[in-house]
Amino acid sequence: MVELSIYMKKKSKNQKGVIFNDMYKNAYYVITGRLVVEDLLDYNGCALPFVPYSQNHEIKEEIYDDMINHFITTEEYEKCAHIKKIKDSIYNNKNS
Repeated sequence: MVELSIYMKKKSKNQKGVIFNDMYKNAYYVITGRLVVEDLLDYNGCALPFVPYSQNHEIKEEIYDDMINHFITTEEYEKCAHIKKIKDSIYNNKNS
């Protein structure tokens, strides 16, 4: 996220809001299987709150929480419920 923080310093508050909104929507499309990262590049660029090609391909639990909080603020509660269901299926299985 270092590159993103440097990039974001140069943006206005409104631009930052748009970038973060796009970033969380992109993440939602990827984790729900609606887009793969390659398609995302063609669709609207590729701002994501996680590294899609990390070695273990694991998205941290905090990222799911950040996404849920973002979609609460935009009142997109269906997305919140869908993300929570995905998060719970991943992390409840790990803790079992």
